[in-house]
Amino acid sequence: MTWQDILNALGADRYQQHALCLTGDPVILTLYVASDLTTWLAYFAIGLTLLFRTVNFIDLGSSALIRLFGAFIFLCGLSHLTMVLTLFWGIYWLDVAVRAAMASVSAVTAVYTFQALLPERST
Repeated sequence: MTWQDILNALGADRYQQHALCLTGDPVILTLYVASDLTTWLAYFAIGLTLLFRTVNFIDLGSSALIRLFGAFIFLCGLSHLTMVLTLFWGIYWLDVAVRAAMASVSAVTAVYTFQALLPERST
């Protein structure tokens, strides 16, 4: 079994790639790729940080971090909604704007989460 067989089993031989639709607008294509990769990296970093934390209690410290998590989760949910709407109405600019905002907030949230869980160092 080859990679192409696996991709075809997932529908690659029947459906056109979104990238082909978006080649006429490199800004949207670039924003999709950059925001999705940034969000993936943030999810990955937050997940690993929480999985391998060495404390049993996480003090989020300030309401700012709680608000970041709230914004992160809200924008992730909103991105799923705009993804569905884009399938039917092609609202790529709204979808990519939500994804770019989500990527920005997720990256900041990942940094703050990592910092909040670092053990305090004595000097």
